[in-house]
Formats: sequence, C-alpha cells, structure tokens
Amino acid sequence: MNNIKHKLLTLCVVLLAGTTLFGQQVSDLRINELLIKNDSNYVDEYGRHVPWVEIFNTAYNSVNIAGCFLTDDTTGLAAGDYSNWYRIPSTDPTTLIPQRSMLVFYLDNSPLYGTYHTNFDPNQSSNHYIALISSNGKTLIDIFHYPANLANVPQSFGCIDDGISTIVDENGKTVSNMAILDYFTPGSTNKVHVGATKSEHLQKSDPHGIGLAVISISVVFAALIMIFIMLKIFGLVSTRKDRKASQAQAATAATADTTQATAAKDGPTGEEIAAIAMALHCFMNSQHDEESEVITIDMPSKHYSPWSQKNLVMKKVTRRR
Repeated sequence: MNNIKHKLLTLCVVLLAGTTLFGQQVSDLRINELLIKNDSNYVDEYGRHVPWVEIFNTAYNSVNIAGCFLTDDTTGLAAGDYSNWYRIPSTDPTTLIPQRSMLVFYLDNSPLYGTYHTNFDPNQSSNHYIALISSNGKTLIDIFHYPANLANVPQSFGCIDDGISTIVDENGKTVSNMAILDYFTPGSTNKVHVGATKSEHLQKSDPHGIGLAVISISVVFAALIMIFIMLKIFGLVSTRKDRKASQAQAATAATADTTQATAAKDGPTGEEIAAIAMALHCFMNSQHDEESEVITIDMPSKHYSPWSQKNLVMKKVTRRR
C-alpha cells in the first residue's frame, strides 16, 4: 500500500514539473520591433543612443529568456556552434518576462556593459536579420528579417500586431504583418491608437450639452420607472402570499369546527362518557347516600348543659317583704 502511495506521489510531482516546464516555453517568444538608426530616440542606462531590439512574450505566463542566444549570423546553427553568438546570462533575475510583456536589448556590440547589451551591431553586419535561438544552440525560436535600408531610416520596424509576423488576408493568402511603424514603442505594444478622446467627440457632436442633458434625464426617469415596476410587482406578490396564507388559516379553522360539530352530532364527548362511567362505578359499589326515613329525637338527659338552659344560669333575685 505504501509503495502505491509513493508511486502516485512521484507521478504527481513529475506531472507538475512537466506542466511548469511546459508553461515556461521559450518558443512563445518573438522578436517584435527593431530600431537601427537611433539618433534621438530611446537611450540605454548610460544615456547613449544605440540600436535596440524588442522581444515579446506571446504567452499568458512568465517566460525566462536566460540562456537563449541573440545573433545576426546563424552560421553554425546546424552544428550547434554558438561561439560567436550573444548568450543571455542566467544570473540576472530580470530576464523573466511577464505574460504579454516586452524586453529590450541594446545592439551595441558592448556585452561588458551589462545583461542587455549584445556582442553585435546591425550597422556592422551585411545580414539583414536578427535571430533568437534556444539555449541548446540548435533550435531557432524566431528570425526577424528587416529591410536593407532600415539603417538609413530613423524609424523602427516591427509587427503591426504584437508578435504576429504574418497574417492570412481575405483571399486566403499569407502576407506579411510587418512594416515601418509610425511610433517608437520600446517595451510597450506596437499598436498605438491616437485620436480624439471621447470627451472631445462628445463636445464636437453636442457643443451645447442638450443631448447629454436629455440622455441623463431619460436614464434617471427610466431607472425610476423600473424601480416603480419592481416595487409594484413585489407588492402584488406579497399581497398574493398574504391572501393565500389567510385562506389557508380560514380553511384550517373551518375544518376544526366541522370536526367538532361532527363529533357532537355523532355522540357524547369523552368527558361525558367518563362522568357516566364514574357514576355507574359508584352505584355498583354502593357508594351512595342511604335515607332510612327514620326520625331520631334525642331526649335531654339529667345533665343539662348550662349553655342551652337559660333558667339554670340565671340568678335568683331577693325579694323584699
């Protein structure tokens, strides 16, 4: 029995570990945006304007990019030769990318400056792509191709929709979803909506506020009407319940009266029967008054009671002669 428990516990631990590892797949990472000609845009922690690339976590769980490689030359990918690639250090806890979030790396060929500074610069490369490779040095996670003239354009290039490099058009064809972006968005979403606010639209469509006043009053009256209807329904339901309860009580009382009346018509009550039984019992056991019809008169004895004979208690009065 204990062996079975240990085996089940081991299986649960293995499944949990597998689920955790699966939940943090680096295959969910995508290269999202790239800026090469950085004249007056994003700066690094040293205040320098250098090229940068943005990595996007498309998953809905955190993914650690530590141990993966960034490069602009995939030579040696098949052989697993990553000696010329930039390996992201695994000692920095900030390499954990939260769900649906971005991380920016500086392409300045200065890896000694810190974790987020690579060992290559796209301005010094003839290859027009940047690749993200897994920690085994053989699995290509994502490759980001960009236009050859991007080094001369002071704008960033990336996915129109975050993490989506291709889409299927209305004709069923797979087309590119990448373009020169109108706004720089390092560390944030590429899809920026710029336009008038709701208050500005409302001010334009209703400059005097008449429509807003009418809508507000209508909403208030509609709410009051709804409250009135609800209270009315509640009152009707309560009245109906009280009426049913009163009818039930009346029916119960009528049933009790009918039962008593039926019992009175059918015969004597229990108390009457008990009284009759007691009287018969006393009669059968001669416990009743006997009248002998003999009058007994007691004659006074010689000894009279002074209390009943006044002449015995009265003193004689001396007469004068």
